Amino acid sequence: MNISTYIQDNSFPNTAGFDIKDVSWLTLSPDGTELYLLQRGLPCVSVWDLNGNHLRDWDTNELACPHSLKFQVIQGGGYRIWITDMASPSMTGDLCGHCIKQFDTSGNYLGSIGVCGENSEGTGVNPVQFDKVTDVSFDSGGYMWVTDGDLNGLNNRVLQINPLTQEVVQEWSAPNNLPGSGPKEFHLPHSIDVDDLNRVWVADALNNRVQIIGTDGTFLQELKCFGSDGVYGVRVRRDPSTGLMQLYVTTSPTNNPTGGVVKIFPVAQHGIPVPDNCFAEYEWSIHLQQGTSTGMLHMIDATSNGQQLFIATLGGDLRPQKWIKVYEPDEDSPA
Repeated sequence: MNISTYIQDNSFPNTAGFDIKDVSWLTLSPDGTELYLLQRGLPCVSVWDLNGNHLRDWDTNELACPHSLKFQVIQGGGYRIWITDMASPSMTGDLCGHCIKQFDTSGNYLGSIGVCGENSEGTGVNPVQFDKVTDVSFDSGGYMWVTDGDLNGLNNRVLQINPLTQEVVQEWSAPNNLPGSGPKEFHLPHSIDVDDLNRVWVADALNNRVQIIGTDGTFLQELKCFGSDGVYGVRVRRDPSTGLMQLYVTTSPTNNPTGGVVKIFPVAQHGIPVPDNCFAEYEWSIHLQQGTSTGMLHMIDATSNGQQLFIATLGGDLRPQKWIKVYEPDEDSPA
């Protein structure tokens, strides 16, 4: 009998001729064939194949302090790319942040949600304002879901927004956007994903948990099994050949991290989203060499079948990582 585990591909990525500068995020393309890296240096966006070969990049100065990158599939085919531009002052270009910026697949800037600019941060919803906005995702109806509020920001909230009108449809937070630990309350909501069953998964970083909430606002479950680590990366994937779903989570210590932990949970389609609660199917620690700053497991993504997963290791010039699922003989099995 064989057992499965994950091992690191130490040859990934092939950075010959490419300068890695503080990679904040990574995201697989909608067809799963390309990996987009977002970094706080030029070029801000680069595209790679899954073997780690550099394909192309964006020559843009439209971003200040980019935090996350997500895709929106649009009607009629094709997709748009949304990047949360967290704050000012500008680190890579001419435009300040506090907004969510939209691009086409060639890197052309198409507009924004929220006011981009120095001292434009705020808590308002009509019109919407952000402060240190962290991530976005989209549900089956085309609505945008936003986590708004990084360290020392004004907000600790999740917003549902109509991207066509920029109207805020729902706001989840503790009173006055203060840090809260109850259902649908947050303390540094860091990343967000919406699965194909319209369940919202939120990495509630400084509450050391993942919250799972229906798009109708129904609180479904809390996963609080990460010790004192901050929960930073969350991604749900479904294998189209089997229909099985998995939750991928990355955590790191909240003070001076030099690595963190990866956990993978089985996900149910009905009832309690993670039926075994804190039982992780796979779990391992990653130690990072300290770069120009501390190193943390900032975001995770995986192929739909879970055979390959990718981790953005934020901290100086640390390279992103690729891990591959392998099968090994079970030593306890009879020969």
